[in-house]
Amino acid sequence: MAPQLRILSNVIERLKNIKNGVTGHLYGVMYDNTLTVLTFSVNVMNNVEVNINHTMLQLHMSAEVYLCGILHVGECEEKFIDAFQDIDITDNPLFLKYTHDNLKIQAYFYIHLKLESINDIKIINESDICQEFIYIRLRGSLPLIAQDDNIMEVLKESRKNIVSGKIGIHFPSKNAFLFNNENIIKDISLKEILNISDNYEGTRNIRKDIKKPMGIVNAVNAYILLKMSGDKHSEDNIKYAPVLQYIKRSFNSLECNLFIDTLSLVNINVSSADLYGILVESMCRNIKLVEKCFENQLQKSETPIKLPIPIHFKPQGFGHLITVVYPNGYSDKETIEYRENLHKILGLDMTRPYFRCGNAVKFYNDSKTESILINPHEAIVVKDDIINSNWKVQIVQGLYIYYHYMQDNFDDNGWGCAYRSLQTIISWFRLQGYTEIPVPSHRVIQKCLVDIGDKPSNFINSKQWIGSTEVGFVLESLLDISVKVLCASTGEEVSSLAPNLLHHFQTQGTPIMIGGGVLAHTILGISYDQITGDVKFLILDPHYVGPEHLPTVINKGWCGWKSKDFWKKDAFYNMCLPQRPVCI
Repeated sequence: MAPQLRILSNVIERLKNIKNGVTGHLYGVMYDNTLTVLTFSVNVMNNVEVNINHTMLQLHMSAEVYLCGILHVGECEEKFIDAFQDIDITDNPLFLKYTHDNLKIQAYFYIHLKLESINDIKIINESDICQEFIYIRLRGSLPLIAQDDNIMEVLKESRKNIVSGKIGIHFPSKNAFLFNNENIIKDISLKEILNISDNYEGTRNIRKDIKKPMGIVNAVNAYILLKMSGDKHSEDNIKYAPVLQYIKRSFNSLECNLFIDTLSLVNINVSSADLYGILVESMCRNIKLVEKCFENQLQKSETPIKLPIPIHFKPQGFGHLITVVYPNGYSDKETIEYRENLHKILGLDMTRPYFRCGNAVKFYNDSKTESILINPHEAIVVKDDIINSNWKVQIVQGLYIYYHYMQDNFDDNGWGCAYRSLQTIISWFRLQGYTEIPVPSHRVIQKCLVDIGDKPSNFINSKQWIGSTEVGFVLESLLDISVKVLCASTGEEVSSLAPNLLHHFQTQGTPIMIGGGVLAHTILGISYDQITGDVKFLILDPHYVGPEHLPTVINKGWCGWKSKDFWKKDAFYNMCLPQRPVCI
């Protein structure tokens, strides 16, 4: 029986940016006779060197995501049958054809050596995936003792030990343990292990009238347990004396704990026996990526070996996570070649970074994310009067942190709103991977303005306001980026700049700092009715002085859509529009 076919809507949107005449591979998850296509890669032209193939790319995917089919965009040579032999997730590989002219998708399953057309293709979104699947993040460390010339052998031996069942898994949230299949007395489901209710929705809703922000990824934490003792020998076993061989020579050795950080995309109904195998597979994928990282370093004999560190990413527009392993402490310049290869094989443009360390996803259960609000605007339920057929809407692209009065135990109430707006903007550049500098304090901002000659020395540690001009100076100095400035002589004139703001959010996607009178705000988006001229602004207000409580921020309007009357009619306004660098 042929499986059912579902395709994630993100795949369709990404295909629109792939040029005609391109072939590629499809990746997805198979469960309960349903194939769900999550992503794709493209075959790069022969004259372009890429050190990552589709088999290697699968290691970057979460466990349970496998190569599942072949992709053709536009007119391509019909050489796909041979490629099916690499697919083992299903007996019926998928062949997908996408045509730009009519945005048409044609899908076929390869059944009994023939292509059978699929008439019922279901397009789903990320929330549908969250109803059935959950990410499990498995972490721990493995002891690594090796010499320079046998690191690969030691890592392969570690994989063999893992596959042989010499690990256990601990789920701390429910204090549940999972061991090798042979030791499982009762086979239960993941839903039972984690005590997930039957009405599980896969989202962490704060309230029914507030949507969960998408800026942070939800995952179940799990940790690796190592089997330290050997199996008990039976009385019948012959006991042998150890034999030691001593060879005197000089060599370089490596002794450390290898950090493991894996992801698995698992159906909530999967059995505990299958779950153990999935988590083992996730560790093996992680170690293979570590092997590749060591191999790349060993080829550069002039540089010292650094420990590989797994990092998880979710590029903008993707509906799934990707794991990449970099040597610890490597700069963005040192990882650029590998990142370029990932861009090419995933069909990403070369103008924006997606796999810099700063692009790493944030997880809900990480302690660092519990005390900050990331992308609070995504929790807003959009009303019909904000978006309808006549309105053009553009909002900030990517992630930022909400900075406001009184944070970090620093009293800036009444004078620090522009500083906080600037901090929000710099957090955006950090979280998009454009910079590694820390978000500056008020004092660092003031010192920067003194250093460039804009302010006198007594400005440092003062409570003097700054405006959009100073914000631009700091961005240019600390981040080496350019800014554009828009001016409005009155609050009513701010609305006339709506087309400029639409263009900014569409092309740059950065938060905008606006200063007028004694107040500063951050503009995160704009909704513009081109027929009536009516405008609404998505405002992040830095004057909030309360705790990091999302329902309060949303329901009290500290982050929300504002009408043109929000701006004072008798105030002069300047807007600082940070420009996104062109780089990866």
